[in-house]
Amino acid sequence: MEYEKLTKGQVYNPVFLTSGDSFSSNKHHNTYFDVVILFTGSDILYATRSLGGKKFPTKWTKYLYFLGMTFFVKLSDFFVERLYVVSPHLISELAPLKLRERVSVLVDPPQDVSMIEKKPHEGFNVLYYRGLGGNQKFKDWVYGKDIVDELKKRLAVNIIEVNGNSDMKEIYPIVDFYVRPNRHDDMPRMIMECEKLNIPYYWSKENPDIDTIERMVKGLYIGIS
Repeated sequence: MEYEKLTKGQVYNPVFLTSGDSFSSNKHHNTYFDVVILFTGSDILYATRSLGGKKFPTKWTKYLYFLGMTFFVKLSDFFVERLYVVSPHLISELAPLKLRERVSVLVDPPQDVSMIEKKPHEGFNVLYYRGLGGNQKFKDWVYGKDIVDELKKRLAVNIIEVNGNSDMKEIYPIVDFYVRPNRHDDMPRMIMECEKLNIPYYWSKENPDIDTIERMVKGLYIGIS
């Protein structure tokens, strides 16, 4: 399996990208004219929805967008230099598209968290990333918002909800547990960052289990109810 790294922050959406702007120099991409497509987990769900891919709740107005995404990817397959996904397990999910180009894995590295230190705080803080976007019904399904809402009902924990605009260097010091109850996912940087910080976490790529999350939190925070 081939792995390469982004030189800048995470890229969202399957758009045309030039290697000089987004990718590290290597034998495949050493000019500004190599054009590639990068797929995140949500991109693949959108592109394969009309071809028998995984079903998910969404606004009915988005179905034309899904068809457009499928057409865009199929057409682009004839013109782009390379296709990438952000996690190895996503390669097989592109199968319904029957792409001609070989698909490689492009890893978005975690932030440098070496200087972050824990801070004292009250209660038990659970970090939750909630993706935001125009199709919020879909986003909340993917990121398991219903699971986190149920966790708040079951246990007296503090939920720290963040999105892509949050300053994690200010938040990580007070985090006790990270919950990522996703129903579809790629390779999130926050998981890699939590591993470096020794922050325990629950992460599901599909089928999140609220009972497992509850047991994990109770095991970490004695006396919680």
